[in-house]
Amino acid sequence: MNNFIIPVTAAFSFVFLFASCAHHRDVRAGADGIHRVIVRGQDKEGAERSAISQAEHFCEQRKLAPAFMDEKTQYTGTMDEKTRDTVRKASSAAMVLGGVGGVAGSGATRTGGTVLGTAGTVGSIMTGGEDYTAEMRFKCQ
Repeated sequence: MNNFIIPVTAAFSFVFLFASCAHHRDVRAGADGIHRVIVRGQDKEGAERSAISQAEHFCEQRKLAPAFMDEKTQYTGTMDEKTRDTVRKASSAAMVLGGVGGVAGSGATRTGGTVLGTAGTVGSIMTGGEDYTAEMRFKCQ
């Protein structure tokens, strides 16, 4: 039994160590003390939150806190941004409405709901890419 525990413990330790380092995988350490983090996300706010979180984690490893010097977030998708937002909202609504169908026991078919649900899924796939890039420069202080 002891021969089994040691390799398993070592494997979990390795995974934990790797996962803790991966949290700030998008941070580029600068030789001059100015670091940069670049993160892609499905929406602007998510990309920005992830960039801030990674900068915080990077500095916490040094028992410091990040001081942000500049930041920019831009849309980098291939579809027009306003069209993407419209399709995204419509697909969310279609998936919700697609789940509503015939009344139980009524024998009614769910063809309309299925079509809406499918349209919602297609719209979600079309707009599900990481189309926003957040870039921030910071120092650990």
